[in-house]
Amino acid sequence: MPRAVGRSREERVAREREVLDRCIRALKARGIPVTGAEVARRTGTSDGQVRKIFGQDRPLRPEFLCALAQYAGLPVSELFAALGWLPENEVLPPFAATLARETHTALAALEQARPLLESLNRPARSAPLTAAEALLADEEGAERFEVRLCEVVSGGRYRTTTNSVAEFRLRDGHRPLPYERALYLATTAGVRDLPRPAEFAADPEFWRTDLEVRAKTHRALDTADEYSWQGGPGHRTWHPVATTWPAHLLVQDAITGQQQVESAESGRDTGPIVFIGGRHGAGLAAGLLAQALGRQFVLVRENINVTDHGHIIGLPFDAHRDRVRSWISIAEHIARRHAEGHSWHAVVLVRAAAFTVAGGDRLHPYAARLLSETSARLVYAKMPPAYLDWWSTRIDGNYPPGERDGAAWAARMRSLYGQIEQVLKNRREPRDLLLRVPEPADELLPQVPQIPAEVMDWNARVAWTALCRMEGARLAGSGSSGLRPGRLAGWRELLTADPHAMVPALTA
Repeated sequence: MPRAVGRSREERVAREREVLDRCIRALKARGIPVTGAEVARRTGTSDGQVRKIFGQDRPLRPEFLCALAQYAGLPVSELFAALGWLPENEVLPPFAATLARETHTALAALEQARPLLESLNRPARSAPLTAAEALLADEEGAERFEVRLCEVVSGGRYRTTTNSVAEFRLRDGHRPLPYERALYLATTAGVRDLPRPAEFAADPEFWRTDLEVRAKTHRALDTADEYSWQGGPGHRTWHPVATTWPAHLLVQDAITGQQQVESAESGRDTGPIVFIGGRHGAGLAAGLLAQALGRQFVLVRENINVTDHGHIIGLPFDAHRDRVRSWISIAEHIARRHAEGHSWHAVVLVRAAAFTVAGGDRLHPYAARLLSETSARLVYAKMPPAYLDWWSTRIDGNYPPGERDGAAWAARMRSLYGQIEQVLKNRREPRDLLLRVPEPADELLPQVPQIPAEVMDWNARVAWTALCRMEGARLAGSGSSGLRPGRLAGWRELLTADPHAMVPALTA
């Protein structure tokens, strides 16, 4: 065993204590249990020996300290030097060791952030525009297809673009590819949702063209954003925006369909905000709130991951992660940042279904616990049953008649929201904002592209209510302090004069 020359027993014991304490602090900082059994397992030492070493009834040995240092993530050479086990000329100066570690960390972080940095080099584009550019950049695609872009405007008092749409059509004189060729292109591109045999048999020309369009756009759309293909045979909801029917339509929510990095002019930091809702309710309010606060917007959906720095990235096209796993990763990221004393400047939109295993009617226990214990501020607006009924009928229009049971979906969602509300009430967190949207005054027309005016208007009011609760003093003054440019800023005068602008609280 190495021995420090001319060193008293008391000095040796003190230095060993200092080294052991440093290892223990490093283990705790990494969230690793500092128990005799766990350290023994990791270092290949008996539990009893570990207890004696930690109690300094046994001296430190090089092989044990080497294993312990690696387990704690500390430089072995520095600890050996602190005990006098290495000559000074064999030890890196502290600043050099620190520089080496920090350089390695910086390079690793740069590689992890590379997808985000690449995305920052180009302006944010909607999925329909991205798909149009990808198809028309393909020589064969440009020759065979034409693309039409349009937007859907919704709202009564608060009108805005709520959906972006791209329609893809074969040019006159061109025919669909043979089935084998179209299927080969789609499968090699990574397209998953292929038509079922019965669907294909009902309209083979439509599906051969559909496979070709998706094949030539899929890789460009392989991001963390959300979009959907609409316009199939038997569908009804998106018929009014198409020039022919059936149609090949790529549709994206213009407010909450894209992950957005935070503004360069971020407002006052109140910690992350988790907004519970969906397009059938107050989900749009989350995107409006993020824009108004200058925060990063995060949509919890399948096939996403969050980096250590809070950037949302899409998983490779051949991977799969369901929504509950995505929520768990987001919630654990919030918890880690909070434990480290850092905040995440984000508004996170999570839908009720993300708290369940796919198709389940009960909350996933761990997902619900993360919601209950999160340090984030929660915002939830309870929607009247008419909203769920409207949305279920609207979604039915995206399938052939009779293929989907909208009533069963609405009943399941009502049950899930009831369970979520119980979790929120048990939290008893005064910073949470729990609201109730009143019953609609008018009929909510289903199976049309536009969001009903009443639904859009109440989304604006929910976002405004949340904004006022968080930035009330700033909004009360003159100018636009606390309110970033965007939809809410443009509606500020309308909201200030709106007698229903402040949404009532949810009470038992």
